[in-house]
Amino acid sequence: MNLKFKAEQKPERRSGIRRRRCYLWLLLLPVGIVLFVASCVGNPSASLEHCTPAVPAGDPGPVISVLCYNIQSRPVLDDAAGKNPRIGRKLAQYDFAGIQELFASPGKVFEAADSSIGWVYFGKRRHWFKIVNSGLAVFSKHRIIHAEAEYFEDEGSLENRLGSKGVLMVRCEVNGAPLDFYTTHLAAGTEAVSGESRRKELQQIIAFIRRHSPEENAVILCGDFNLPEKALGVLSEYGLGNCASELGAGKKNAIDHIYFRSGEKLRLRAESWGFPNEDFQFPNGKALSDHAPIVAVFRLDGE
Repeated sequence: MNLKFKAEQKPERRSGIRRRRCYLWLLLLPVGIVLFVASCVGNPSASLEHCTPAVPAGDPGPVISVLCYNIQSRPVLDDAAGKNPRIGRKLAQYDFAGIQELFASPGKVFEAADSSIGWVYFGKRRHWFKIVNSGLAVFSKHRIIHAEAEYFEDEGSLENRLGSKGVLMVRCEVNGAPLDFYTTHLAAGTEAVSGESRRKELQQIIAFIRRHSPEENAVILCGDFNLPEKALGVLSEYGLGNCASELGAGKKNAIDHIYFRSGEKLRLRAESWGFPNEDFQFPNGKALSDHAPIVAVFRLDGE
């Protein structure tokens, strides 16, 4: 009798345990949803890490140089500890640098950079389920005034979902006039899986520039667009010129680009576009990244 009684009661006890567990999950689920949403919609600008150098006032010279570089610094997959200090030391050659894929060991780039160079790093992950942040950083020899950043609403194919891609803007003062410097990294993947996402991201970038850069501000936009110039007509329609195209330089199938427009007090004229003179390589001759860095030089014509 006792054995039969116990056998009959055991399913009931299990059912009670299941109900209590279910109630517990129902109580925890709203809390988890609130925390998840909060982490997704939080203001990314509040998480920007930045350092502003004491740049002497005065004329920086007749030209400024811009480096655009996807450094392919990923956790585990790349030798970030080995490459990042090498990249940081090379930044002193340029007035501005727009960096992409600075996912791993960012401190090694910042520590190796010359002390006169300021930087802004979009270092926050979009939410807890993202493995890495945006990977975007801007380095400047000119005084940093302000910075803004935004995540892309449409992220593209699955391979993009591990990161927190978006766009970063850093406003600097050049010759007493504002220069808004942007860096971005659009979704990777084929046209079939990410083409529509990239088009939406481009529209979001334009909307972002409209909100943060009034017409009187000069603008430079660089990055890994994962698209050739012929697919970026919307940027030209908005009034941004492609530096390589205006100079008749560059590879037609390149996916890294530097766009620009002049401001009322700071006129930008593309003077040269090409690849850096110094080697971006490991001691064994292997390239530091799967992307070749590109450099543009602009002549400053003030009004």
